Amino acid sequence: MDVSPGSTFNRSVWSRIEAAGSCKGLGLSALISWVQLLAIPRIAVTTAAIALFGGILIGGVQARSLQEDRYLQSLKPPVAASFAR
Repeated sequence: MDVSPGSTFNRSVWSRIEAAGSCKGLGLSALISWVQLLAIPRIAVTTAAIALFGGILIGGVQARSLQEDRYLQSLKPPVAASFAR
């Protein structure tokens, strides 16, 4: 039993391949599609929450580092100054 796909199958496969190939490298339209995606309230709120959480996390790490530097300086100012340079 030999089964071969019909010509409509071949045309639909090639049309999907051509459509996928034409979407690559569309810099500005890809950016616009991302902006349109962010216009959806659920996605916009999720993105804002992730950005807020990331900012809080980064700020906390930097504040802790600054506090450690101040603590070291309070213990031995000349030693801490030599590590800062």
